[in-house]
Amino acid sequence: MQDPNRRVNPSHSPEKIASSPKIRDVKISPDGRRILYQVQPFYRVSEITTSQLWLAETDSAYSARQLTNGDFNDRAGVWHPDGKRVFFLSDRDEAGKAGHIFVMTIGREGQIESEATAFSKGFEEKNVQKFEISPDGNFVAFVVAGDKVDGKSRHRQQLKGEPKVFGAKADLARLKLFDFRTGIVPKVPSMFADKHVESFAWSPDSKELLCRLLENKGAEFAEMEVIMERVAISADEKGQQNATGVVVSRYPRAPSGPTIWLSSGHIVSTQSYEPSNVLDARTLTAHRFDGIENKFYGLTEDAVRIVDMGYGTQSRNAMIAVEVCTDVDTRIDVLNFVDDRDGNIIVLSSLFETKGEEAIWFGAWDAKCCVSEENEISFVFAAVLSSGIHHRPPNIWSIRVQATAPQKRLQLSSHLQWLADAPQIKTEVIHWESTDGIKLSGLVRYLPGYNGLLPTILHIHGGPYRRDIPDYMPYFCNWREMLASAGYLVISPNYRGSEKPIHPAMWLGAYRLFIGQGRGHEFAHAAEAGIGVYDWADCESMVDEVIKRGLADPRKLGVAGWSHGGSLTAWGVTKTKNRFKAAVVGAGAVDWEGMVMQSASPELEMAISGHDPWGSKRKSSPIHEVAAVDTAVLILHGEKDERVPVGQSVGFWRGLKRKATERGKKTAELIVYPREPHG
Repeated sequence: MQDPNRRVNPSHSPEKIASSPKIRDVKISPDGRRILYQVQPFYRVSEITTSQLWLAETDSAYSARQLTNGDFNDRAGVWHPDGKRVFFLSDRDEAGKAGHIFVMTIGREGQIESEATAFSKGFEEKNVQKFEISPDGNFVAFVVAGDKVDGKSRHRQQLKGEPKVFGAKADLARLKLFDFRTGIVPKVPSMFADKHVESFAWSPDSKELLCRLLENKGAEFAEMEVIMERVAISADEKGQQNATGVVVSRYPRAPSGPTIWLSSGHIVSTQSYEPSNVLDARTLTAHRFDGIENKFYGLTEDAVRIVDMGYGTQSRNAMIAVEVCTDVDTRIDVLNFVDDRDGNIIVLSSLFETKGEEAIWFGAWDAKCCVSEENEISFVFAAVLSSGIHHRPPNIWSIRVQATAPQKRLQLSSHLQWLADAPQIKTEVIHWESTDGIKLSGLVRYLPGYNGLLPTILHIHGGPYRRDIPDYMPYFCNWREMLASAGYLVISPNYRGSEKPIHPAMWLGAYRLFIGQGRGHEFAHAAEAGIGVYDWADCESMVDEVIKRGLADPRKLGVAGWSHGGSLTAWGVTKTKNRFKAAVVGAGAVDWEGMVMQSASPELEMAISGHDPWGSKRKSSPIHEVAAVDTAVLILHGEKDERVPVGQSVGFWRGLKRKATERGKKTAELIVYPREPHG
């Protein structure tokens, strides 16, 4: 810290970060004995994406081993209900091209009994995008992309160089079935052959499918009405499958994450607390076809992901696990759904809690309720966990909970060892009040043993529906550890429009869940007031707080962020003009009216900006405040960014070069990365 020439520690270099893998897609076997997961490089070294499947023993520490060689893009692995076969998507036939469904057999001791073979190759479906095996194991339902653009062959259109019609229906996903018993690939007729199959869910008895249908494919249509269609599968005397569809509901927007159809008769999903809101806290909704509907979470805390625990397919009860986010913490709740007149739902327990000391990596977890041969019930939880507080990089961990034995927690993998070996960075959670009295939280990171005031970087997360948590995983839009290793104090606020304002009391014991309390919905929905109303004030209040605490040097401040974090960075430098010595604006929007007209997600941009450009109402954007900016601004953007078009950054750079102070003009720099998307 005494060296005035601050440099990134080689242990946290961009090269190390760029060569790191990400661990994801955790799947527990039906018997709870093994854990399947995916390891994928964060960044490609060529135009071809590669990925590996790994396998670990639930009750054996450091048992993780590589299952596939990593030469291809092996991904989306799932267990067959028999627990003996693993199905996954891969491009093994032609690297970098559309994939087939492959299958391999796993022996009783975890060994590979048969190498991977192209399961779907026999029925000539190369462009499989997603698939699910039925609970009884007799069918696989899968989604493939079409080859038509409003009735014309895509290949023909490309060869002829025909003009493209914006919004034309192209590559609409179609749902298909395969019967393991007969080898038949029946067509699944729908009432809406011209709709895009966004997702689907099996019924517990494997006789029906529930499909979510959108008007068209792509982000442009993702925030529009979704149709829920119930498709009944039946077989004729020849074994040929027939299907009929009926609309069971419509939503103003698609739910977030999967829809799960439980044996209790409940249909569960997560969506905005107010379904019509683009920006809002997430709530768990549970309804039945008889009309009973319940809403859980979303007021003081967010239900961000749900998993079917595999219990109750043969009974009238069912269990799901819910990822619940509260302030900087995460817990996994177990909910029991009962098939009775009232459609009761009971919170059984919290299976796991981070307790402010660690973090789950972006939904990378699974949970199962398992019944042993001795009829003993246990809960198995597996997740990618990391901790900035304890200097622990992301790895696979398992927890088994049994009534007759102490809870067992094990680390199963040892990925990202370079992070464990790197010099420790101190990570702390702090709380303070914003200028209007709202309690906020954020993270501070710095090298231990500092002496005196530190040069400080305000690092703003994107989203805006995200949060900063005490994890330990640098990646392309997260420079916290890299900057902290160079001797900076890095501060990361959870501003309004993020998740979770206040840490409420934890639940104790098993009891019925009631709704109608708290503030989470209002905190997350604050983003719809428009950028700059609450969010920037919250971010700047953290700067004031660390200065007040004697941590930050007010003469040496910087600000940086990616996506919405980049937008707020641009907002901050145009509003403060010279408070920050330097800034990095990564793929940030600076003209919100232009974003609504040009972005691939217009509804989202209208929600963030607080208005649309087609009326007389107008709010300010950073581009309108660019005059007299004295901060040195580095702008980064991907050439093929559809979420935030690169023209946003070009326009901001042009404005700085023409309207900033002499220092602002001289130091403004724009770097565009060829072929790169939003992130």
